This record gives sequence, structure tokens and C-alpha cells, in this order.
Amino acid sequence: MICPNCGEKLKTQNQKFCPNCGSELLYTPTPDVPQLRAEKNQLSTSSTVSSVPVYESKPIKVEGPGFYSKIVFTFALLSIVLAVIGLVFEFLKVLRDVIPIYVFLRIPGGPELWIIALVLNSFGLIFAILSRIFSSKAGKREMKNTLEKVGSVFGIIGIVQNVIPLILIPINIVVASTLIHYPPYF
Repeated sequence: MICPNCGEKLKTQNQKFCPNCGSELLYTPTPDVPQLRAEKNQLSTSSTVSSVPVYESKPIKVEGPGFYSKIVFTFALLSIVLAVIGLVFEFLKVLRDVIPIYVFLRIPGGPELWIIALVLNSFGLIFAILSRIFSSKAGKREMKNTLEKVGSVFGIIGIVQNVIPLILIPINIVVASTLIHYPPYF
């Protein structure tokens, strides 16, 4: 019996797998006429050319994104969302400092907005770093897929979006504390 995938001669008749290529074999009765495996080249008499029959291999089924790819994308998206929410709190603090108090009475002010923004950006940075860590695990354990690639890029964007405010907010706090604040006019 001959393997239909690689053409290797099998040792026993009832084998379920080919020892050479590992493909699954279906039992078929052997034909009475032996199959020829070598062809002679008609142009040259000194050398023989052997040919192996070529069969189409079974298509590989591609599954959807795996567990790690989904985690990569989720953590990266969460880091970007936290960066945007932190940016809103930073903007409210700057807006509160620039516009007089009598224009926007309902906007909360004070350093607590920057503290909230620092906490949000810190958690966003943690999620972005975790996204990159899980991206390397997904690259080793899963097939490459679009969700993992997008999550990896979003993770890098999340790192940048969360690091910049973490650098600028302490600078803003130092600058704001050294300026002389005049009382607002009512």
C-alpha cells in the first residue's frame, strides 16, 4: 500500500497513519496491477528520473482569534479609553484655571482633577503594558490574526497616550504651585 499524500510505501496493510508524513490513511484494497514509481528519461540513457505522484493536501482550517488575541485587544482598547477619560479631567483642570470662576460655577476644580487624571493614566499604562505582554504570548501560542495585530498597535498607542500625561501633569503641578495666584474677581 502507498501513502496517497507523499507516495511512501507503507509497511503493513492496515496502517491508519503514514509514518513519513503523518497523514491519515483510509484503507483501500491494493490493486492487482503494481504501480510504477520510476520513469526512464527517453533522452538520456545513463540516468533515471523518478517521479512521485503529487496529491493535494487537505486545507488547514483557520479558526477565529484565540484567547490571548482577545485579551490583547481588550486591554489595549481599555488603555485608550482610560487615556481619553484622563484627558477630559486634565482639560477640565486647565479650563478651570484659565476661565474665571464666575463663568463656570459648576466645574469642579482643584488638584483633585489632576490626581484623578494621574490615577486613570497610570491604570491605562498598566493595561497597555499588559496588552503588549499578552501580544507576545499570543504570537507564540496562536496563529497570527488581525485582532492580535490591531490590539498590539492599539497597545503601543495606549502606552504613548498614557505616558505623555504622566510626564506633563507633574510638570503642570509644579508650575501651577509656583505661580502667584491672584484672587478671582467677582
